[in-house]
Amino acid sequence: MGSRSVLGGIVRRLSSTKGSSGGPPAPRTEGLARAAGPGGIPGRWIRVVPKPADVEPTVDREVSDPTEALAVRAGWQLVDAYERLSVLGARQVFGREVDAWRAYTEETIVDLRSPDGLGPAHQSLNNRLRFRRMMDFARPGDRVFDVGFGRGFLGAQLIKGRGVVSYHGIDIVDTYMADAQALFATNGLDDAAMTLEKGDLYDLTREKIEAAGADLVICCEVLEHVPDAELALRTLADALPDGADLIFTVPLIGRLEGVWGHVSVFGVARLKQMLDAAGLHAHHVEPLSNVWALVVANRDPGLSQRVRDATHRPPTRVEVPLTRSFDFLDVSSADYAVSPDGVEPAGLDLEDGVTVATRFAASGGVRFPVPGLESLRLAFDFAEVEGLESVTVVARSGPTETCRWEWVVAQPPEGEVAVKVRPGETDSRFVSSRHDKVDRTDHVDVAFTLRDGGSVAVRIAASVLP
Repeated sequence: MGSRSVLGGIVRRLSSTKGSSGGPPAPRTEGLARAAGPGGIPGRWIRVVPKPADVEPTVDREVSDPTEALAVRAGWQLVDAYERLSVLGARQVFGREVDAWRAYTEETIVDLRSPDGLGPAHQSLNNRLRFRRMMDFARPGDRVFDVGFGRGFLGAQLIKGRGVVSYHGIDIVDTYMADAQALFATNGLDDAAMTLEKGDLYDLTREKIEAAGADLVICCEVLEHVPDAELALRTLADALPDGADLIFTVPLIGRLEGVWGHVSVFGVARLKQMLDAAGLHAHHVEPLSNVWALVVANRDPGLSQRVRDATHRPPTRVEVPLTRSFDFLDVSSADYAVSPDGVEPAGLDLEDGVTVATRFAASGGVRFPVPGLESLRLAFDFAEVEGLESVTVVARSGPTETCRWEWVVAQPPEGEVAVKVRPGETDSRFVSSRHDKVDRTDHVDVAFTLRDGGSVAVRIAASVLP
């Protein structure tokens, strides 16, 4: 990609003139939270981040329009959510939204022909979506200055698919010039208002960009390659003509870190600090294809007409129900039975149709049927507690355990205790185990473990979300 070419040159230049002192390093994470992944196999879904230091609250540098400011806040929060999730975790949560964006891209983007005559020009789904979003924020009649034109894919898309009137690109890699020109010629752009030159981001000035008449500057996949990303963004901001907008992208944390040319990561906190230091206002922020963070910015805090005019995917609904049922079902008292795991038999007193009362003079429990298990509510009313060590909830499909929650009792409970348990999650008391095949659950055991001589008298009610 073109960004990679510019970056290679920038890294070489900065390494020779400034060393690697690109500001303080990002804080290290302390590891990743472990949770049950697909099939109950331990996996990492959520990143553990360092506990923030006690600092004075910082007021965000926001745009003046309240509606736009709220949208930008929501965008930052969404980027933060993506980055706190692993790639697979984010795909699990946001995958349908990403798929909708990809479908929109494939329906609307221009298919470029490859200069070698072997069919379409190769572009990954992620890059095609990134190009599509650049097109969405470009407007017919725009004059574009692209820092890192690469092999010319974005430039060709902007001319053919968006109707920009001129495109000027710089890149540091000599061979990309011929590649891009061949792509333009193959796709009928020989006479388009497109100019390319070898150039370095750090040589950019406002006069140079104004000479191209640019009202939109694009700098995608550049900042992660340089040891001083803050200086790079300030250079772009200083070179930005009055009234012009800047669109840039950087990888989300945890995505493209296997690319050895990437020398740093960002995150919301760093990006906000960089924008502040560069004198820029963010007018639009979004996560892009579970790979990048996209920012539209300029020096004017006023309402951005570019953001207002931007096109987007159709409002196709992507949400699906998080549960198979929306209503809790009370377990009938007639369905309770003494758990066969009980050491000593105990009777059950049916009370109001959904509650049973029982007493154990040794470890024991109750069992009741459930039609699958999404969430379970339990209500205990302890009348007598002596020597209670733990309460365990075990979900089973036939003889096979599908999930287990355990409450290690530190202080004897008194009176009413209401809890909820969900597969893979913990309550304030119960801690969950693995939970593969929990949707096949057909019954639940609630077991009480007592010390020798202990006893428990308790009323129990259960309500299940299938």
